[in-house]
Amino acid sequence: MIILILIIFSSISFSQNYPELGSSESLDFMTWNVQNYPKHSQTNFYMQDIISDINIDIIAFQEIESLSSFSNLMNQLGNNWVGYRSGGNSSYGELAYAVNTNEIQILNIYTILDQEAYYFGYREPYVLRFNYQDDIYVMINAHFKCCGDGDLDYSDSSDEEYRRMISSQLLQEYIEDNHSNDNVIILGDLNDIISDYSSDNVFLNFLESADYEFADYEIAYGPSSQWSYPTWPSHIDHIIITDELFSDFDISNVQTFKVDDYFNGGWNSYDDYVSDHRPVFMSFNFEPAAVGDLNNDQNIDILDVIVVISLILEGDYNSLGDINTDGLLNVMDVVIIVNSILN
Repeated sequence: MIILILIIFSSISFSQNYPELGSSESLDFMTWNVQNYPKHSQTNFYMQDIISDINIDIIAFQEIESLSSFSNLMNQLGNNWVGYRSGGNSSYGELAYAVNTNEIQILNIYTILDQEAYYFGYREPYVLRFNYQDDIYVMINAHFKCCGDGDLDYSDSSDEEYRRMISSQLLQEYIEDNHSNDNVIILGDLNDIISDYSSDNVFLNFLESADYEFADYEIAYGPSSQWSYPTWPSHIDHIIITDELFSDFDISNVQTFKVDDYFNGGWNSYDDYVSDHRPVFMSFNFEPAAVGDLNNDQNIDILDVIVVISLILEGDYNSLGDINTDGLLNVMDVVIIVNSILN
């Protein structure tokens, strides 16, 4: 009886309500370094509580050391959740995904750049290809090499900053070689800040490209109270998106999830039981394209007429140009778009 009372008391004491970050109308995901997982015997208790409350579709984890504990967490979350971890049965801090299959259709999960493992601290990037509302996405979970002195030494291949710079360049090359027209999301503990001077900035290739954007840019340049790694303090957990997603990007849908605010004992308690990193959360609220907006640029104009005429001339049926959904591509589809423009 005493043991039962202690269990009930423990459940009441530890249980907490966390904010609902996502919704059924949006694609919701976050990166979360859960330090030396599981950090404590109660880590899974807290993580189950958090994940069950926040209403999220995908979590990209770093530092998952125990496959068995991770499997237990997935079982505790329920049948709609599935988990994947790289690295087999190793006890190394591997990359992992937790996916809510109520919203997400998983297509493939695999590691990339295995031959370049050295630069990534022997944590090869972990890719999740998935379908969300009939669109395909490529998510790349990465955990760059840690540490260093803050100075980028271009002549030393063992320099931590140099290895992170090469990791950034390798990811960009991989995306441009394999996913140049795809919806790509890079996220993870990238172990460096984006506000460094150019001479020491390991992310310069992404920052100087018009094809990529750090979704958490404003957090990185904002107050330290919102940073993901308070003990340094620094903001080193990032989300990068490709230009295919720019039109649906809203900075207000990105935040450092300050989980510690909801812990009895605040940061110290969260750090003791879960991690020394906060998660970084992001969502996409996709607005349905207007009928006739074939290039999804929020306008119906001559460019859409060109698209549908091109589809007709190709001679193969494509539902994109079948404006009146009659199973045919013909002049009637062009007429509907032209009328939309004139009216």
